[in-house]
Amino acid sequence: MKDSTRTALLVGVRTLVAAACVALVVVERRTIGWGHLGIMLLALAGLMALLASYNRRYQ
Repeated sequence: MKDSTRTALLVGVRTLVAAACVALVVVERRTIGWGHLGIMLLALAGLMALLASYNRRYQ
């Protein structure tokens, strides 16, 4: 696999994961409960992990 293809694929996957995490936080915000809070925290943890992996590359 070429580097440009791999980079484009990685950016696409990261974008989809970020969009899914943001969507989970927005959807689960409407309801109250420990289960929904847990899902929102997992989605926020996913966003933080995504940001950490992005920043690790440019240190």
